[in-house]
Amino acid sequence: MEPENSRETKPKRKSRKIVFKIVLLLVLVFILSAFFLIPVFLSSQTARQIILAKVNESVDGKVDLAGLSMNWGKGIKVTDVTFNDDAGQISVTVKQITAKPRYGSILRGTLSFGKTIIDEPKVEINLNDRQVKKKRSLRYQPTFQKTQAIALPISKIDIVVNNGSLKISGLAADNVEARNINSELTINPAANLNTNGKLDFEQAHFMGLDFGSTKVKFLFQDGILTISPFSSPVNNGRLNFAAHVDFNQSPAELKIPQAVQIAEDIQIDDRIGNNLLMYLNPIFANAFNISGRINFNCQSLVIPMSQQSKNDIEVIGTISIDQFNMETSDLLSRILSIARIDFTGQEIRIHPIAFVLQDGFLRYDDMQIDVGNNPINFKGVIGLDKTLNMTVTLPYTLKGKTAKVDKETVGKRISLPLGGTVDKPQLDLSRMAEEQLKGQLEQLIDGQVEDKLKSKLEEMLGDELTEKALEVLGEFFKEKK
Repeated sequence: MEPENSRETKPKRKSRKIVFKIVLLLVLVFILSAFFLIPVFLSSQTARQIILAKVNESVDGKVDLAGLSMNWGKGIKVTDVTFNDDAGQISVTVKQITAKPRYGSILRGTLSFGKTIIDEPKVEINLNDRQVKKKRSLRYQPTFQKTQAIALPISKIDIVVNNGSLKISGLAADNVEARNINSELTINPAANLNTNGKLDFEQAHFMGLDFGSTKVKFLFQDGILTISPFSSPVNNGRLNFAAHVDFNQSPAELKIPQAVQIAEDIQIDDRIGNNLLMYLNPIFANAFNISGRINFNCQSLVIPMSQQSKNDIEVIGTISIDQFNMETSDLLSRILSIARIDFTGQEIRIHPIAFVLQDGFLRYDDMQIDVGNNPINFKGVIGLDKTLNMTVTLPYTLKGKTAKVDKETVGKRISLPLGGTVDKPQLDLSRMAEEQLKGQLEQLIDGQVEDKLKSKLEEMLGDELTEKALEVLGEFFKEKK
């Protein structure tokens, strides 16, 4: 016969097992419900609106998207994403964004988004539209203080960009366009955002330079961006480049690691002449029918990554232009007219120009341009603010002789100050009379006086006194000179 308390214990143990099984079943039902309901909720209109509201609270603009869906097996998909900033200058559209997060990594305290694919992103920036459509939000005020390495609970992000495009309009010189952009990035936020990747594009346009298919590899490690050497077809020539940027210093500067021939037989036209070459010499301003091949050997290149430090740009190198030709520009027409040179049918040759760009000024000691057989020389300073402080030496001597290329010139050539600005150069013609007078004085000093004057002096003073008088006049004009 069993004790009474033994009979009471068995039902209690049995009841506990039943309760435990019921609780376990409820937990399992809850987990399974959450497993299935989370994707359903995140794919709903309500979730989309909640997410958009949170995003739009933190940006100065408006983000919208047509669809958001989540599937444990297929991942997350966002379709027809748009962004427009409050200033009305930036517009972004993305056809689709897909990602396959590794959900198990959350249990380890990290996030892993896996491969994230961005299809057909289109970015348009209009710098002409300066009118702010809305008062810019003060919710987010970024600071750029130097901090320690960023350590986010994200293990790695692999980003793939397919068939993107970029357009920047409203620049002072020309629009920027790039099409069919493809890129692969591997970002490691836990290691100071170290990144490696590649950027490809089929076509790009900038300031008259038409780029062909280009592939660029880069590495961002410990705050230093390294752009590996690459070569790109540009205007039937080639552009060669490599650089690094150290973001640990302020301001960060883009530098080339060594001397390189950046431009190699690149064809030039009116766009390049009026956008770029005019800063090398004002004769290119407002010129037309420009043609030729330009080569640029660069010994040093330093570009601060800050608009406020543009005067710290440094470029040292040599430019040469072969097979050059153009219809005469306003400035060149005036120079040729003063020098009494007929431009019709004349070939133009530009000698190699060694120059230095520092402290906001481009300087060179001699830029010789041969028009036919007549040399014209420029020297001086051109400011990044377009100001000119130059001298033009004409192929015309003080003695009225015309200088010829590869021939010794008898007498000093006339030089004129060139001021104004790059797009509105001003020749100081008031110096012409002075220079010509000097030439006449030199002729007199050299004893090149007219026979008539000499004969008159001989009639009045005789041969001996005439020679004395000429010596006195020579000394007098030397002092005046």
